[in-house]
Amino acid sequence: MSDRHRISTRAVIQVPDGRLLLFLSHFDPGSQLPPQWVFPGGGLEQNETPLDGIVREVFEETGRRFDAADFAPIAMLWHQMDDLRYHDTGEAHFFELQVPQIFEPSSEFWTENEHRDTVAHRWVTLSDIITEQLWLRPEGAIDLLIERYSHQAPQAPSNLGS
Repeated sequence: MSDRHRISTRAVIQVPDGRLLLFLSHFDPGSQLPPQWVFPGGGLEQNETPLDGIVREVFEETGRRFDAADFAPIAMLWHQMDDLRYHDTGEAHFFELQVPQIFEPSSEFWTENEHRDTVAHRWVTLSDIITEQLWLRPEGAIDLLIERYSHQAPQAPSNLGS
């Protein structure tokens, strides 16, 4: 696999009422990208499996420990990168994590970049994502959510990109 291809993991963390945890990130200043919503997760470390990566990333980004058995793989999305300075393409492995209630993520274990880039977090429904037309990354994430959780939200407007 090319150094220009990034493999990452993303956790769809959901509470029983259907709300999902998202982080608003403006990424590094050199990217010139507007803020965008992302699921907890990030790039894999050398020799790390996607499952090991999501367990580590969710702990780092939320401060909460979960066992590998708590995560269910749901999809893998190939996508073009928005910021082409380091990578051209990406591969995002999505896992579902059901939690009993909303919690406040801790920033205690965030990296320096996460402290710089993370603007906010929010628990949202699929309906919120669609009606507010939140810019959710990576490309294809909205379609994945609609396919998996459409029973929880209205139809997406035809002009809404993913």
